[in-house]
Amino acid sequence: MAVAGALRGHAKAILCLSVVSDLLFSGSADRTVRVWKRSSGSGNSYSCLAVLEGHRNPVKCLTAAVDSNNSKSSNDSDNSYLVYSGGLDFEIKVWQIQFPRS
Repeated sequence: MAVAGALRGHAKAILCLSVVSDLLFSGSADRTVRVWKRSSGSGNSYSCLAVLEGHRNPVKCLTAAVDSNNSKSSNDSDNSYLVYSGGLDFEIKVWQIQFPRS
C-alpha cells in the first residue's frame, strides 16, 4: 500500500472529511471548510476551489450533497452542492456552493 498524494492548505488539524461526486470537503480546527477537486489529467493532484469561513471554533463534523432543488436552475452549466458543517461553536452551518460543470 502506498500514499497516493497529500492535500495541504489547512493551518491546523483536519477533523472531518466528506466526498460527493468529484469533490472532497475537509473541516479543520482552523475553523474553515475547504473544497477540493481532483485536477484533470494524470496523477493524484488536487486543487482547493474554495475556503468556507464562518465558524468561530473548530469544524468537527461535515457532510455534503448535490443540491437537487437547484439542479433545474437557470444556469444549467453549474453544479450546485449543499454543505453542512458542525462546529464546536454550537452551530450547524448550511452552505450552498456552485461550480461550473467541467
